[in-house]
Amino acid sequence: MQLIGHYRNAGYEATADAVMDFFERRQDLQRPGVAFGSCGNNAEPAKISTDISLVALSRSDPESFAIADLIMRGVSAGLGQYLKDRPLFREVCPDQELFVMPLFNLQYYAPGEGFRQWHCDWTIGDDATEPVHRVLAWILYCDSVDEAGTEFHWQQHHEEAERGKLVIFPASPTHIHRGRVNSKLSKTIATGWINAGSREDFLKRLARS
Repeated sequence: MQLIGHYRNAGYEATADAVMDFFERRQDLQRPGVAFGSCGNNAEPAKISTDISLVALSRSDPESFAIADLIMRGVSAGLGQYLKDRPLFREVCPDQELFVMPLFNLQYYAPGEGFRQWHCDWTIGDDATEPVHRVLAWILYCDSVDEAGTEFHWQQHHEEAERGKLVIFPASPTHIHRGRVNSKLSKTIATGWINAGSREDFLKRLARS
């Protein structure tokens, strides 16, 4: 568990509260979450959620930009501490740089919903977030919910869902994980990725795409 970082302070708690308020008010931005891994017509989807996708680059919706920027600043601070505690981690990354991907999601799980399937966050998919460049993933828990956190398979560890706790961990198969589902209570998180390379180079590639 040396590569699972945990960060909590009053700032993260305030950010979590702001996410909860934003998600509740901005129903116009809510969309069904992508359901992965269904097998057959009668199979239950591996992931069921309601999502809001945020882009911490566009100011077209000032309120969305404000909450995205707030989250980005908090996760970037957590990443700085993560790398300070693990200097070798940065040294072995391409260009010895990492950045918080400015495209990420808010996810609401109603009672009985969740990401039930074991998975990791590194893939070879081709989308704007450049999944093949993912090195770390992050979760900000926005409310405290018993038996509704994140289970890590190899580590035999359950990360509790606690309001205002930021967790950073490897995106690779070394940290296969899934959500623990609470059948009676809902859960809200913000979640995204940290990629290798520089933010500036990523923005240049994004502009060309």
